[in-house]
Amino acid sequence: MASTWTAPSANDVLNEFTPVETAALQKMQGGTSNLAAIFARVVAEVRDSIRSGGYLLDAESASTLPLGLHNDAILIARWRWLISIPTAKALQTKEREDAANKALEKLGKIANQKFAVESPTAPAGASSAGRWNSENKLVMRTHPVPRPASQFPAKDDAYASPDTQDEG
Repeated sequence: MASTWTAPSANDVLNEFTPVETAALQKMQGGTSNLAAIFARVVAEVRDSIRSGGYLLDAESASTLPLGLHNDAILIARWRWLISIPTAKALQTKEREDAANKALEKLGKIANQKFAVESPTAPAGASSAGRWNSENKLVMRTHPVPRPASQFPAKDDAYASPDTQDEG
């Protein structure tokens, strides 16, 4: 099972804009020089929220995120990049700000363990279905009591009293 932790890039943020908006941003800022730095900080912030929530991080790369959090990182970086450009007031819409705030709320939920994050690596042969013999070993009051023959099967079918063998 392949890991779904991949590295988003600053180009993903640029893809959120129309070509006209991208051209206007490049004119205002003189290029997209600080976008990469902002995006790197946002990725680090998302990973810090995952770590704060007690979830595992991908140890292979410091720039990978779960696929489900890529969009959140993009929304946050887009908003932070827009507010870093004082002349981009027309692009700083309420919808973009609200989207970034929702993404930040999600990071808070992750840090408080109210939103689970997928593990970066799955053990070999892991399945999301139940595993054989994975039920609790303590028999609860609500469980039917298993017969002794099913709890402790005989190794050689030699019973002290052959007439009381499991009637099945």
